[in-house]
Parts: sequence; structure tokens; C-alpha cells
Amino acid sequence: MKRIIVIMGLLLGFSSCSRQEVRQLEFQKLPEDMAEMQKRIIGQLSGKYELAKNVRLSSRWLPEERELSRAYFKAIVSQLHLIPIEQDYQHSNINFGVDLLIEPFKGTNIYTILPATIKSASYIVLGAHYDSGRRNAPGAIDNATGVTLIYSIVKKLQKLKYRSQNVILVFFDQEEEENVGSKEFIKLINKNNWNITSVHCFDMIGWDGDNDNAIEIYTASESLENHYIALANSIEKPILNVSINPVNYSNNSTDFDEFVRSGFNVIGAGECVYHGDSTPYKDTAKDTFETVNFEYLLSSTTFIETAIKNLLNNK
Repeated sequence: MKRIIVIMGLLLGFSSCSRQEVRQLEFQKLPEDMAEMQKRIIGQLSGKYELAKNVRLSSRWLPEERELSRAYFKAIVSQLHLIPIEQDYQHSNINFGVDLLIEPFKGTNIYTILPATIKSASYIVLGAHYDSGRRNAPGAIDNATGVTLIYSIVKKLQKLKYRSQNVILVFFDQEEEENVGSKEFIKLINKNNWNITSVHCFDMIGWDGDNDNAIEIYTASESLENHYIALANSIEKPILNVSINPVNYSNNSTDFDEFVRSGFNVIGAGECVYHGDSTPYKDTAKDTFETVNFEYLLSSTTFIETAIKNLLNNK
């Protein structure tokens, strides 16, 4: 159904920058203060603020909107003095015959690598999708919050004097269209023979309706489950667990699922979707900046940052 919506959107027309204009866009430097930085990123990605001068996103659904988003990601990754890398891909529909009627999926993941401070062939992946679920859905919580969280963490990890592993920061394209971006990124991992010790996926982490500051984790990895729970218990942070059975795993709702099926040591974390405390505005025009609980996002960022730091401190 969503493939048809894309085509309808293109037929109706979309006022956007040309490719040349996208390349020439200038983006403001992000604030150093973490709380202000997170508000700026989510505000710019969800249309609360201009992305660049006279450019504002209404969603991140149409190809043109995602192209603007990628230009923004490349700019803010460069602000970290890291190299943004584009992974362009073409992904066939499940039924190859459909490719004769509808173009194969085409998209681009954006990633960068924060190197270890010692010689290391191991990698930790921090991933979040950047597309939104419908045309005119601003996608503030789904999933500008996940994007903002992992960017914030990498900015903090840069300051560590010791990092035992390389860290891959990746913004997945087309999660809302059969998790295509993460499927293609897994192909890249395998092609490069990266030794991935753990994958951490974040999808929606900005809603805390009951104000209990709880975070939800879901994983089939006992080691990652124990790692997150032990940290949460040590700081008395509420944590809710959803155990995943990887045998014949068939869920297909988010990027996390693709890594489970591919056999990675993966954990997902976010607001309490499975426990009934999650945004009611997902995939609607009401998923706006104003619905984000920024205190909850900041608290969750600090928690996950510590979890990743502890993994990087292992010698």
C-alpha cells in the first residue's frame, strides 16, 4: 500500500529543491548544549524549524524529502569531524514480477565510523531509521527521536580517551517500506566482513505518558539484556523487558527485526511500545515536535550512552 502512496505523491507533485540546490544548502551549526541540540535536530527534521534557509520539511516520506534529510545528516555528521558515507541501493520487491509495474525500492543509508582509540577489528552499530510513515506525517517521535539519540551519543563517545571498538552510526532509509534500508545495510556489513559485536537499534523514544521514566528493551541476546538491566538497576532506572525468541522469528515491524533474523547480537530500546505507553500519533500529522517529551529523551540518551561506554571500556 505504501508503494502506491509514493507514486500518488509523485504524480500530485512535490515542491522541493533541485538536486543542485540541495548540494548548495547551508545548514546551521548545532548547539553544544545537549538538550538544545536535541530540540534543534528534532525541530528541523519535523518541520518545527527550517531545515535550512527557506527550506522546511513536512515529512520524510517522499524521495525528495528524504534527499533533503540526507543532505542534513551529511552536514551534521561533518560537524562531528567524521566522514559521512552514502550507501545507495536498489532493492527488488518481494515479488520480482511487481518490479515490472512498480520500480524497485531505491534509497540511501547514511553512515559514519567513529574509530577505536586502539587497533581494533570490532564494531558496535548504533542505528535508527530516518524516514517517516506517511506523507505529511512530521515524524517527530517516529523517528526523529531515534536519529537524535544516536547522534547525541556518538558526539559524547568522541570525548572518550579510550574506545576498545569502532562505532558505526547509521541512519537507515525506508524502514517504513519493509525495512529495506536495514536489509541493505546488513548486506554491506557482510560484504565488508565487519566483526559486529553488538547492534543497538532505536525506534521511537520520546513519549512517557505516565511519567515513570521507564525504558523498554527487546532482545534475543542474553548478554545485552543483562548488560542493560544491570545498568538500569544500578541507577534505579525503570526498565521493562520483552524477550524475543529468534527461532522462526517473523516480526517485520522495524529494523531491529532484520538483525534478529540475520543472527546478530542485537538489542532494541525505546519508549514502552509493548507495554502500552507509546505515542498515539504514530504515522499521523500529529506526530509533531510539541508531543516529544524532551526530558525523557535526554534521560534515555544518558542511560544508553552509559551502556555503550561500558561496552567500549572493556579491555
